[in-house]
Amino acid sequence: MAGIRTTNVTAGGAPLARHSPLRLTAALVAVLHLCTACFTYVPPRTAPAPGAPLQLELTDQGRVAHSARLGPGILRVAGALKAMEGDRYVVDVASVTPIRGQDLPVSGISVSLGPHDVTDVRVRTLSRTRTSWVVGAALAVVVTFLVTKGFSAGSTPPEGPPDGGGPDNYRGAAMIRCCD
Repeated sequence: MAGIRTTNVTAGGAPLARHSPLRLTAALVAVLHLCTACFTYVPPRTAPAPGAPLQLELTDQGRVAHSARLGPGILRVAGALKAMEGDRYVVDVASVTPIRGQDLPVSGISVSLGPHDVTDVRVRTLSRTRTSWVVGAALAVVVTFLVTKGFSAGSTPPEGPPDGGGPDNYRGAAMIRCCD
């Protein structure tokens, strides 16, 4: 029929949103948090291989020596090991942590740190404990959803309301026709 349009609205008359940007952002942040929660930094058992993600804590001497490239008051450097030159770590820096602050992302900086510049070296590895907790929590959420909502949550509207009203009086999506 010409001039008739159909829209999906809730019982209150407000249009249905496909995906709320806030819900999408919250889901993305949760997924990113879960992905990073499975990793931790531990002391290396052997010499790290090139490309390994490292976190190096700087000494006072290292902070002063590399302040021109990294900035003043840097406590920790994180990045990928580019190479080992004798006992020196050549690192492509991804982030730095100031003494009084949070991690700051950095790009395009490569630094060579010797044994007198570094107090602690840690390698990023998969944490079995954290991974177990994350997987357990995710399974708990899925099981809770399935127990409370089931597989058919919202898939079919009810036949009609119990008070005998028309099909547009039930709580849920209704089709409303309007003429232009």
